[in-house]
Amino acid sequence: MQLGLPFLPETPADEPREGPRPSPPVNARSTPAASAPPVESAAPPVAAEVRFVRRRGARRYILRVLDDGTLRVTVPWWGSKREARAFVESQQAWIADQRGRRAARVTARWGVGAEVLVDGVAHRLALDAAGRLTLAGAVVAAGEERTLKTAVQAWLRARAAATLPGELLALAARHEIAVTRVSIRNQASRWGSCSRRGTISLNWRLVQTPPAVREYVLLHELMHRRELNHSARFWRHVAAVCPGYVEARRWLRVDGAQLFD
Repeated sequence: MQLGLPFLPETPADEPREGPRPSPPVNARSTPAASAPPVESAAPPVAAEVRFVRRRGARRYILRVLDDGTLRVTVPWWGSKREARAFVESQQAWIADQRGRRAARVTARWGVGAEVLVDGVAHRLALDAAGRLTLAGAVVAAGEERTLKTAVQAWLRARAAATLPGELLALAARHEIAVTRVSIRNQASRWGSCSRRGTISLNWRLVQTPPAVREYVLLHELMHRRELNHSARFWRHVAAVCPGYVEARRWLRVDGAQLFD
């Protein structure tokens, strides 16, 4: 079973132009695909940072600009890579605009002076006298602006790997629950999950949540070892071991979204 999380609302400035049904996703540019499989032929070159992904269910070419500035193009099963490349080439102005917007957001979110949650407390990213990036009293990186997000997230993930398994196993021992394995992951839509075999996976971003909220998530997953569903019985188990779970769920819903960008 998995504990889901809310997503950040999309920025209106990044809305794509409307296209044929189905509507393109936010931060994506679309064009209709060919109605029949075209014959592949020589295609104009595109930058090496473009990745093409063929999907059976896709009905159009969809271009996305990812957080690192690379491009991902969804190609319908019957589509042509040549047409996909041509579509990318036709959208260079839009791509440049999207990359600029994303770079500005990354700088605001992860640049020097930005605040980052650690254990639910906001700490400001700062440079020390030696020019090193610090967070919560720890040295995170050398302070190169273009690598700040990667460096900070790597530090947080290392912190998660060092602390979360121990916290989970201590709670498991307290409640006499067997856990076969603990893994720290980068889930895009889950705070954690528990398998039938007793493997519990935890999102590294939990180290950014307040301790009480984090404990709720760990107990939530542990209670799935007793009830592998979200039935009324499961929630009675949760309430018995975590009386403040309602407030913790509210924090995840309201404040937890900011941990995802």
